[in-house]
Amino acid sequence: NLFAIQVDPHLRELAGQDLLKTRFDIPVVLNDDVLRLLNFYQNRGREIMEKGLKRSGRYVPLFREIFREEGVPLDLIYMAHVESHFKPNAYSRAKARGLWQFMLGTGKMYGLRQDWWIDERSDIVKSTHAAAQHLRDLYERFEDWHLAMAAYNAGSGRIDRVRRRYGKTLDYWTMVKRRMLPRETRSFVPSILAAVIIFRNPERYGFWVEPDPPLQFETIDLDEQVDLRVVAEEIDVQVADLFALNPELRRGITPFHDDDYKLKVPLGKADLLKKRLANLPKDRKVQVRHHKVKRGETLGLIAQRYRSSVTAIAQVNRIRNVHRLREGQDLLIPLAGGYSAASSARSVKPTSQQLPATHIVRRRDSLSRIAVRYRVSIRDLLLWNNLEVDQIIHPGQRIRILDNSKSVAENSQRSGADR
Repeated sequence: NLFAIQVDPHLRELAGQDLLKTRFDIPVVLNDDVLRLLNFYQNRGREIMEKGLKRSGRYVPLFREIFREEGVPLDLIYMAHVESHFKPNAYSRAKARGLWQFMLGTGKMYGLRQDWWIDERSDIVKSTHAAAQHLRDLYERFEDWHLAMAAYNAGSGRIDRVRRRYGKTLDYWTMVKRRMLPRETRSFVPSILAAVIIFRNPERYGFWVEPDPPLQFETIDLDEQVDLRVVAEEIDVQVADLFALNPELRRGITPFHDDDYKLKVPLGKADLLKKRLANLPKDRKVQVRHHKVKRGETLGLIAQRYRSSVTAIAQVNRIRNVHRLREGQDLLIPLAGGYSAASSARSVKPTSQQLPATHIVRRRDSLSRIAVRYRVSIRDLLLWNNLEVDQIIHPGQRIRILDNSKSVAENSQRSGADR
């Protein structure tokens, strides 16, 4: 209960002096609501703030560049701390996703593609452009940055309804005082302002955190699908590094039928990858396909079409009855030869030699329980799914599980030792 936090008079004085010396590009007020959030970040929320400050180093330079390009105040980049703690794969109970926590509908409004292969709400570049554009549109609508931020959280329709009923001259703080907004929205803007204050001068508030180095990458145009594991092998980088740059790839494979997709690779690797892919056999680049079941289709017909096997398709997709498919069902099809999803991602009851391609999170699941169930390490689960140690998982979420846990863990340890 953030509203029950007592306001510290010493913190009020400290922050008041800070605001006199610091120039912000959005209106920053110092009222009891903002001070409560400053108090929270310094105490109960300290670990959250420290991790956000550390992660922010990866994205802040890129965010500044994009927000400057879109004509949006740069201080608003710290809204990403409140939305996701700077996690590209953050996923909320309300099914909002990414650094900027876009819902499905809003993401589509701003051109963020969402299909079986890709969810651009997690794309670190495209989602940031979309967030800046959305904030700019909300400001043009309400002519007030506090209301624009509130509308980002509660929806512009909610703000419109309040103003139609009580008058268009109402500002955000009056709406908060009269409890005209949802509780979450009443704390949303103070959270952002408190985050902005701390991020602009963290040492003043007792945070001595070394930010992560900025992400440095270049892009390569792809006109066909390729598996990130294949890319990692060809350019000699860690798969986890590619997932960190391309968290929008839901299957770890670049999208099908997308001539405009640009894969992000570590700086200095694009030319090497172009050369390697040009000489790589097509069946080596990706060994899986996506198929949507049509009326009358059977697993036998589908397996024959893709030169796969009924057993492999059933295992990967957790199909118990191979004679029962439903129209419109999505299937992952392992192809024959080389590295295949069937051999690396089993989907039947796990044994020491068989693991599922994915685990669907259920109530009461945790990463430790999942690790014990499939006899893998939590470290590998974090690596395979681009998760943070403190990440909360939710029912319905898909957790990727591979069968080469030992080799992945060993590679990760060697990489850490090299660094």
